[in-house]
Amino acid sequence: MDTTPMNFTDMNSIKPPYQDENDSGYTELNMVFSNFDKQCRMNSPESDEDNIFEEQNNFTQECEDDASDFYPSDQEDMSGIYEIKSRIEQKRKKYLVRAVKIYKDLTENMSAPWKDELTLDDVFISNMYKFNIQKQRWVKKGPIVIFLLKKQFRLVTYNLYGQPIPSLNIKLWEFMASYSRSDNHKILINSFGRNFKNKVTISTTVTYLKDIIDTSLLNERELKLIQNEKVSICNSTVIPYPEDSSSNIVFYFKATEDLKRFKKAFDDACHELYCIGCKKRYETFLNEQPILNYQDHPVEKSCRYPYNNPDLFVALSERGFEYKPIEDETGKILTDRIKCCFCGTSYAGWISDQTSINIMHKLYCDSKHYECPFLNII
Repeated sequence: MDTTPMNFTDMNSIKPPYQDENDSGYTELNMVFSNFDKQCRMNSPESDEDNIFEEQNNFTQECEDDASDFYPSDQEDMSGIYEIKSRIEQKRKKYLVRAVKIYKDLTENMSAPWKDELTLDDVFISNMYKFNIQKQRWVKKGPIVIFLLKKQFRLVTYNLYGQPIPSLNIKLWEFMASYSRSDNHKILINSFGRNFKNKVTISTTVTYLKDIIDTSLLNERELKLIQNEKVSICNSTVIPYPEDSSSNIVFYFKATEDLKRFKKAFDDACHELYCIGCKKRYETFLNEQPILNYQDHPVEKSCRYPYNNPDLFVALSERGFEYKPIEDETGKILTDRIKCCFCGTSYAGWISDQTSINIMHKLYCDSKHYECPFLNII
């Protein structure tokens, strides 16, 4: 087996259009982002207190004789701003207290699957907005706490108010960060259909009250009173299920530093996923792989890639290709077939260099009118 060390390059920036994994069509992220900004201006998503603070922190002195009367250099003009800022800080502290409580509830639960991989460095507080496709507008979902699970590669959010169940449970994808948009306070991401929603089933049973309480503390008269009393007991079960299509989500952070911290953690997690994917694809060229028929069913045979070119293997892996031998309709086994794990571009035969990979890949995607993110890896 070839043990040549791998050197995978960093991901380069991806073009603005994106397409979810269910092929729901193209959307221009810049347009979606500008629509969010437009709605913010018309019907501000943040609280009035926040907006007043922002407006009164961007003064312009008008060219009038009495302009100085309105300029915020006077202490009495600034007192109201200080009060607003104080209320905002109090709200942030209250959110932080609730977020830490949720964090402790999750990490102190011995059965929690992520109790060993979550630290306070992976906790972020923001307001969340989701795009309502039917009404074509952004809807504020309220303050949330965001957890980035670095071992499971999941982004999980909990509402700071309401039921203690995940409001988002997104399995990260290696290009998810590249298809995001951000400014000083907000970041727009797309779920790519990888979010899991919650379905709650409720079952009700009827039982005697005397069977569920401690009757040793009751006297004879009280026992007679509850002898035939019945109560209904409700049990709820939360069942996660994948969403039907992709959805646009905005996280709004009060402080720019908080957004930068989240974006760095988000980018790092997605980049690590990309490197893991590259290594897995690279290994398919080194080891025997099961042969599939043209319907993607195994035929109980295996073979190894017939060529030995480690540099080419790295280039193929970085661009989404893995070794996928196949038995065609005539029974012929294509032992040198490679396939893109995202768009399905396949090719059987000798590949001379990286340029020929890109040409072949682009021709296929253009014919299908499909935007494969691996095409943008340089």
